This record gives sequence, C-alpha cells and structure tokens, in this order.
Amino acid sequence: MHIVGTRGDARATLDDMRGWSQATIRFERGIIAIDPNLNSSSIYEQWLADVIAQLQARGVIAPLSPPPRPRLRVVESHLVTNEATHAAQLITPLEWNLLVEGTRRVSLAVAHLVGPREAMSALRDILDDCIDGFPALEGLQIAPSGYVQVIDSSQLDRVSRAELLEGFAALFWICQHFCAPIIGDEDAHRLMLQALGDISPSLVSLGVFSLANHVLPEGQPGHDVYRG
Repeated sequence: MHIVGTRGDARATLDDMRGWSQATIRFERGIIAIDPNLNSSSIYEQWLADVIAQLQARGVIAPLSPPPRPRLRVVESHLVTNEATHAAQLITPLEWNLLVEGTRRVSLAVAHLVGPREAMSALRDILDDCIDGFPALEGLQIAPSGYVQVIDSSQLDRVSRAELLEGFAALFWICQHFCAPIIGDEDAHRLMLQALGDISPSLVSLGVFSLANHVLPEGQPGHDVYRG
C-alpha cells in the first residue's frame, strides 16, 4: 500500500481521514512502495481498515453493494450467452504484488549465481524475449533493485489477468532455464524454489511456478516443471 498526503506520514494522513465528511480515494495499479520504518505494508492496511470502519459507522461512506447480476442475451441460434464472460478479468493488487516480489527474488537468485551486472543484463534480455512472445508484458521493465516496474500503469487496467499470468510463468521458467547450464536442471529448480521461499505456494496457485516432483521431499506432491 502506498499512501500520499499533506499531513505528514501515512499514520497522520489516515488519522486526519477520520474527520472527513467528503473524499475521493484513488487506487493506482502497479505502484510499489516500501516504508523502511515498517516491516510490512499490512500495518497500513490495518490502519486504513480501521478508518474505513469508523467512516462507515458515521454514515460518511457505505459498503459496496453486490454487483448486479449479468444480463443474459438470446441470439438467433437459440443459444444463451452471458455477456459478463466476455469481460477480461484484471489482475488483483495482491496478485500483482506477488508477481513483483517473485520477480525480485528470482532476480536476486540469478544475481547471486552470475553476479549483479551480468544478471541485470540477462534479466532485461529475458524480459525482452518474453515481451516478443507475450505482448501482455509490454511496458514492463526490470529496475536495478530487481523489481518489475510498469512504464504505463494504465496498462494493467487493459491487460487481462490470464495473459499477464501466462507471461510471468514464461519469465520465471526462462530464468530457471538460464541457470540450468551453470548448475544443472535440478539445482536450478531448487535455486528458484529456495529464492521464492514462503510465496512459492501462492505463485504455484496462480499457475506461474510449478514444483517438480524430483526435487521435493518424499511424500510431498508436485507437478512437472513449466515447459512453455
């Protein structure tokens, strides 16, 4: 979460919001900011949740109403189509943060293996190759910190979730493939798994990373490594 205000730090801004009677809050996709004084952005999220609950109790804001039921349309072929199925689902803020953090961790693993300068050059080449095959990644770049940066944040409001996940799956697999000639296939997969650490299950659930059976402890389920 990234909070900008005129009252000082984020806590002062949120405290000031408690007295508001009218306001607009804007969410911008692709903004990543880390406060060095906080261990986790979840503290900001809790503060904001408390403020929103207080404003709701005062009647200043109202909870979001459930979305309307999608319209059904009957076509001449007598088939019924759901218009909502044609709308592309967008990536959520939590999913985007997972992809960004996963890319940073993989970048650090590659840098540990081949050195920061060569790693950065390789990662940018890998991203360029991915963009050729997955246009959804166009407009992304690798920052020196290893994070993914969005040149045009509005792009994330236009690109479907499925296309982005497919592109990041290719990016992670190519990074692993880059390491394989140096340390071998199995060790390259272990390197990626260790680098992703506690977020690897979430990335597996998103379908952008796969666990290979041959590198897991006995009895732990896995899947074939992503092959493109």
